[in-house]
Amino acid sequence: MNDYVNVLLNFLPPTASILELTGLPNNPAVLLADIDDDQISELIGAYKYKDQNYLVILKKVHDQWLPLIHIKGSGYGISSLMAAPITTNWVNTLIVGWQIGSEWSVLDLLQWVEGGIIRLPTSNIAYSKLDVEDMPGLYGPDGQYELALWVHDTGEAYKVDVYRFEENKLVLAKDVYPYYFKRVEDYYERLLQSNDFSYYWYYLAEAQKKAGDLEQFMISIDKALSFSEPYPSLEYLLNMRRRVLEHMQNNGPNNDEIIVYSRGDLTGNGFLDTVYLTGEKMEGSPLWQNITLNVLYQHENTLERIHLNQNVGYNPTIFLGDFTGDQVDDILVVIDTGGSGGTIYAFVFSYAEGNMQQVLNIEDFNEASKYQVHYENYYKVKVRSSNPSKQYVIDITYKGKEYLSEIYDEDGILKEPIEGWVDPVSGLYPIDFARDGTYELMAFQEIAGRYHADGLGYVQTVLKWDGLKFISDRQNVSIYGEDISSD
Repeated sequence: MNDYVNVLLNFLPPTASILELTGLPNNPAVLLADIDDDQISELIGAYKYKDQNYLVILKKVHDQWLPLIHIKGSGYGISSLMAAPITTNWVNTLIVGWQIGSEWSVLDLLQWVEGGIIRLPTSNIAYSKLDVEDMPGLYGPDGQYELALWVHDTGEAYKVDVYRFEENKLVLAKDVYPYYFKRVEDYYERLLQSNDFSYYWYYLAEAQKKAGDLEQFMISIDKALSFSEPYPSLEYLLNMRRRVLEHMQNNGPNNDEIIVYSRGDLTGNGFLDTVYLTGEKMEGSPLWQNITLNVLYQHENTLERIHLNQNVGYNPTIFLGDFTGDQVDDILVVIDTGGSGGTIYAFVFSYAEGNMQQVLNIEDFNEASKYQVHYENYYKVKVRSSNPSKQYVIDITYKGKEYLSEIYDEDGILKEPIEGWVDPVSGLYPIDFARDGTYELMAFQEIAGRYHADGLGYVQTVLKWDGLKFISDRQNVSIYGEDISSD
């Protein structure tokens, strides 16, 4: 390169000096590149003369270097000097960064057009760092290079955007975001290994959003929100998260939508994790299919997707609370089946031994809980429960004479044997009976008489964690009351 420096000096005023690229000692701002598309490289150099920056371009003619043009620059130094085809004619553009401050350069784009050099419009963009690359977009690399500009903000944080030259101006090249912003993600993830600052979490979230890593974005934005003085502001971050959630709902993979979400400390490490249900909604119907539980672990930056055994239903909900007594949030998922009796699917998940484990499926409780419902003489119905082993007697005189006369004679004796049944669980409600921070679950099962609409009351079972599993802690039967007419 020193030989080229000497060549350039022969065409400069006696007191001129070749500039060095900022931050690169002994690296002169000299470039060999074909900028006029004749397949022969020109020699380009940046120099200073009388406190003014210039570029000089030399062209080789018959093995002799000849001056082509001197171009006045700006700033007090030079940070970038390169050539790449950034326009749609695929002729190299000179890309120059004129140093105007310790962290700032102004972008200068010089293009050979019809025998001369013109400046392409840049809207006076200033930047701190620059990447130039033919980035793969929707259809892979296309020969036209993009410009990634890093603009310094605070600390080692930069606002990053990627531009392409189109229709005689620089425009955002959003189609290459998924490719380039993976690199930006890596940058901030490395910084955060030793610098746990709100503004790095914000810029990591911004990079993940542009890269399309929306689940990881949710982890980072929640982390940024956890600081006492979030950057850039609480309102800005909340609006940012809301917009991304709306986008996820409208553009989820495989037509998935976010149905409902909540936040809580699921692992006991003090970080608020994000829990949400996704599913596919039937067109024109409130029915959800492929309902999936998603857990974003904030501290580990990982996503766990849990496929439910029963994943079709209505009105899916999430409740976070401590059911196992370890002072850490567990997850209760409830889904209406849409079947007769208003029955539900329900699951409880608890984090243990490094992963999320299902500790309750209400279907198992339904299978283990057997009942016998028998009408007895003298207007009684006997309900026997197997788990726990209990017997209840319901007085059905409140049903009224018309109802009773259909099944009893005048002496109160059954005309024929009648058996009813107890439905599967139709309601499961978390209740902290002891007000100690640990929830029990109250399960409701409707008692049916001769037909489904002939409701006799509810079996109510309190399910409690015994350290290994949920057990039936206590049980009772509630009945419907009789309307009392005023005299």
